Amino acid sequence: MVDPIIAAAARHWPGVPMIPAMATGATDGRFTNAAGIPTYGVTGMFHDPDGGGTHGLNERIRVRSLYEGRDFLFDLVKAYKGQP
Repeated sequence: MVDPIIAAAARHWPGVPMIPAMATGATDGRFTNAAGIPTYGVTGMFHDPDGGGTHGLNERIRVRSLYEGRDFLFDLVKAYKGQP
């Protein structure tokens, strides 16, 4: 499950380690986990050290990060589907 994430991240951001983190909420995963379905999330987006105004009136993300995250997730979905 994690190997394709590491491989895709290495292609997009060479030398940047993948560090797992736990979200404390704000995800539908609480329902799927409760139903016995292991649930994981990955974004591929970088945020400012200050949190980017998460859930505030000034929430923001860099345009570059949005496009890089899109490309990363596209490659990741292809990897899970078995396409190069």
